[in-house]
Amino acid sequence: MQQQEESGGRRGDSADVLRSLVAITRRGLIDARAEEPRLSITDQSIVMAIADEPGIRSTDIARMFRLNRSTVSRQLSTLVSLGLVQETPSVSGRGRPLELTAEGEEAFRNTLRSLQGVIDVHLAQWTDAEVHRFAHDLRRFDRGHEPA
Repeated sequence: MQQQEESGGRRGDSADVLRSLVAITRRGLIDARAEEPRLSITDQSIVMAIADEPGIRSTDIARMFRLNRSTVSRQLSTLVSLGLVQETPSVSGRGRPLELTAEGEEAFRNTLRSLQGVIDVHLAQWTDAEVHRFAHDLRRFDRGHEPA
């Protein structure tokens, strides 16, 4: 009985949620790589982080993605050389705030468009009520990590 509960039930459902979220995200990010400029999944993630939080610093990105600062620095150098990201002057002296250039904003929109396309395909056969409930449940799930 214990074995059945672990392979199914809540634990199995939780594993299915994880697999599905990773697979859907991976497909969307891979589709976005077909756009120009061709960005790695890490590049896309960094661009999305900067778009979500303009002024974020490289150390914050490293912490967010649990990456080594040198890895983030290399990725940012590439993004700066592609003209997608720029550093802005810092008043605090604690690293340089980052923001997207106009080209970076376009790359961000392309990534979102690709991700949205994957979601739209998956939801095409769902009713409006099912999509509404799913969106509600995902918002609830996402808020679950925030302190009360």
